[in-house]
Amino acid sequence: MGIDISRLRRQFGQFAALDDVSLTIADGEFVAVLGPSGSGKTSLLRILAGLDQPDAGSVYRDDEDLLALDARRRGVGLVFQHYALFPHMTVAQNVAFGLRVRPWRLRPRASVVKARVEELLRRVELESFASRYPAQLSGGQRQRVALARALAIEPRLLLLDEPFGALDAQVRVNLRRWLREFHRSLGITTLFVTHDQEEALEMADRVVVMNRGRIEQIGTPEQIYRYPATPFASRFIARGQPLPGDVEGGILRVLGHAWPISGFATDGVSVITVHVRPEDIVPVVQRREGWSANVLSVRPVAGTIRVGLHVAGLDEPLEAEWSERDWLRHRVEVGETIGVHFQSLTLFGSDGEGRVHARTEVHPPHGTSPITVGPWRRLEA
Repeated sequence: MGIDISRLRRQFGQFAALDDVSLTIADGEFVAVLGPSGSGKTSLLRILAGLDQPDAGSVYRDDEDLLALDARRRGVGLVFQHYALFPHMTVAQNVAFGLRVRPWRLRPRASVVKARVEELLRRVELESFASRYPAQLSGGQRQRVALARALAIEPRLLLLDEPFGALDAQVRVNLRRWLREFHRSLGITTLFVTHDQEEALEMADRVVVMNRGRIEQIGTPEQIYRYPATPFASRFIARGQPLPGDVEGGILRVLGHAWPISGFATDGVSVITVHVRPEDIVPVVQRREGWSANVLSVRPVAGTIRVGLHVAGLDEPLEAEWSERDWLRHRVEVGETIGVHFQSLTLFGSDGEGRVHARTEVHPPHGTSPITVGPWRRLEA
């Protein structure tokens, strides 16, 4: 079973929550929809769940018009950020709820409901908690109960709306690993809405990056991170940081350095954007080979060192991310002036309306040798 979403539009007054959104989700695929608040990701989920209707567009599952069905007939399981468990019901009663409220002709026998609940509680590793109430569970346990309740109706599509947002960091890490393995064992088509980049990149088969009601890029986690298709995707996913640069006559100029490039078409391009990722800013032994930078801060974070730098010619500081070994080898200290090299730059050429016409990866050389230019790949579904 696949989901085909075509040209969805949802307007609230002058605000376009969804603006011509199209997406295909394969049978059994785990897709993460990633974006900041107001990007349209929850509006998309609500339409798929039957909680809202679009102003235009279509949604088909196989050859079935999903928008023509009410929420109860769509076969959709929905898990919210804040669990939405019934506090006066036990764990078992919460899980059974979706089956017990069906019309009596469609309602399974009590023995079937009991067996289904027991099976699901075993799957989510909560079989010994059946008689407890939500208030007696941890946040992670409550979220697993909410997932079991969504699965009790045997949904054909599972929708997860920021399901880990209310949990602490360590519980989130453990639960998302558990959920990924759980999804593999079930193979249910799943749409996972989140604003957490790490969550999306770790869990999803494909990631959909949204901004201002539009899809910026669709691709595998590796494609999204290594080859962002737009400046927004670069900033939001790869932590791309802007550098002043321009291209003229096949020459790229960045902060006083210039190299010839090829394969970057500037037809229709009015705005050049240059980004550098934190891990691509590296210290150099010979300062004259790179850019001069003053060290503003040095912060150890989870096995890496994040270094704040003021690079000559920039108004805003840059953040570099180095391994502990690299930092110890160079012994960089706050207040020191060092040389840095940009190992890789992402170059975008956009028109006046923000549409990207050209994109490439640029690898500045140490010294004056010509740079190499990789091919542009839009990497959309």
